[in-house]
Amino acid sequence: MLILTDDQGYGDCTSYWNTDLQTPTMDAVAKAGIRFTQFRVNPLCSPTRSSVMTGLYSVEIGMWRGASDAEGDPAAKAANPKKAARRAEKAKGGKAADTDDEPNRERRIGDEFQLLPQYLKKAGYATGAFGKWHLGNDPKSVPNARGFDEFVGFLGGAHPYMLTANSRVQHNGQPLTNPNPPYTTDLFADRAIAFIKANRDRPFFCYVPFNAVHGPLRREGVDKDSAKPEWLAYYEQRGVAQPRRDYDAVMTHADSRMADILKTLRELGLEQNTLVIVHSDNGGILHTYPSNNGPLRGGKGDTYEGGIRVPAMMRWPGVIPAGTVSNADAAHFDIFATVLDAAGVGVPAKNGRFPLRGVSLLPHAKSAGRIPLPDRYLFWDLYGDCGALHGPWKLVGQISNHHGNFARATEEAAKAKFELYNLQDDLGEKNNLADQRPDIYADLKQRHLEWIRAFVK
Repeated sequence: MLILTDDQGYGDCTSYWNTDLQTPTMDAVAKAGIRFTQFRVNPLCSPTRSSVMTGLYSVEIGMWRGASDAEGDPAAKAANPKKAARRAEKAKGGKAADTDDEPNRERRIGDEFQLLPQYLKKAGYATGAFGKWHLGNDPKSVPNARGFDEFVGFLGGAHPYMLTANSRVQHNGQPLTNPNPPYTTDLFADRAIAFIKANRDRPFFCYVPFNAVHGPLRREGVDKDSAKPEWLAYYEQRGVAQPRRDYDAVMTHADSRMADILKTLRELGLEQNTLVIVHSDNGGILHTYPSNNGPLRGGKGDTYEGGIRVPAMMRWPGVIPAGTVSNADAAHFDIFATVLDAAGVGVPAKNGRFPLRGVSLLPHAKSAGRIPLPDRYLFWDLYGDCGALHGPWKLVGQISNHHGNFARATEEAAKAKFELYNLQDDLGEKNNLADQRPDIYADLKQRHLEWIRAFVK
């Protein structure tokens, strides 16, 4: 079982930070299994989800930013940090670093790549997804075309939490008219529970990508709550002021429904046979909503740690020792191999034309962290926000929006001056050591250039 939260910051989980946002279910999963303190993703929804589903870098498979079809979603645009910054700059009379006009470069997972549910379905697993898709809405990209037997959710980047007859939620490609219950969080949890019960006698893969805690939410200038009244009351009693109250209430609502899903596994006698993975798809938004990324710099859209380091935990009773805490550099594309490994399905050496980038986290988790992950370099590019990581050393840089033109990106990145941080000594990325450690800087910069140059067409 794989559960994703949406835009949940590193400091928005009580297992990770002293926060007013209560996440008892996520905390319980971490306590019963393994909690990763250095789990990293992409700084945006679609790229992370594409890596989870394929085991590859998102830029390798065509998702160098959000899915093409999501661009018409007003709510998704409102939550895009880069576009918001450009709009603000233009409003002040300044000249934005780049424009919103992009060449017609399709952003979807290419047909040559197989998604995680496609591998599992071939192996006899029932496959169900309940929540936010955000990996394309053309006929070849929708969930039912990419390996899911059952899908209840929405295809774009954002959706109001309160459902109406005009909502964009669908069931296996058809509009879900008069959806009930009236909140997305409850609908997705209820349908996931029904799927588990219906497939209790066969192997299944249940994917629950909640839209919590993505906008729309209460914020400056928008005095409208998205959370259920009972959770708003809970946080009002705890003295949490708006707009943080609405934010907290939406997230804890999702955490409480995770508990109901896990309770179903226990009641059906499936708990011992089920690997449960929970993690966020990127860091919290700082410019619009009252997210909390704890001690980390930056947020969604950034390749600073606040954009890419997120809460992540796994539980498998009797397999993963309880109470394990790992500081290994685990990453989003490791989920692909981890799930296949747990399912007893052979992990492919390649997906499409690219070698698999992720590795199974199970040997590491089963050994309570004693078996290390491979020594590896990790890289990021989110249409101009760049990053590279090796051990404690982190390279961070920014070039203009290359719109998927990697020849231009390579040329500009080669000339750009990036920043270098030692995360072991400087978790908040405040002390730039690029000039003090030119050897490490040169190594990471050159490797990042070689990585991005591989995508030049």
